[in-house]
Amino acid sequence: MTILKGTKDNFFSLIKEGVTLAYFSNPQTEECQTTRENLESIEKNSKKDIKFVEINVNEKKVVDKFPVDISPTIILFKNGKILKSKIGAQPKSQLTQFISPFN
Repeated sequence: MTILKGTKDNFFSLIKEGVTLAYFSNPQTEECQTTRENLESIEKNSKKDIKFVEINVNEKKVVDKFPVDISPTIILFKNGKILKSKIGAQPKSQLTQFISPFN
């Protein structure tokens, strides 16, 4: 698997079923780039079917529906419902711990 690209056209169908980690980012910032690299590493070692979806914070039709004030923001969904979220850049260890109950 890879990190999927979320858009206003596909995002809601991507989070509809199963466990999805949505990563709201501004790819131009260093914090978002570092967080993405950490998520790529975690995704490659993921043991379960967790979808990883990255969505640009400029996709306002999606972003405006969620508590995304700062990028990066990470929201964990299960069957379209928010389970929990983290705001701001996170080291790999904290990201791993964040998804560990579902991995």
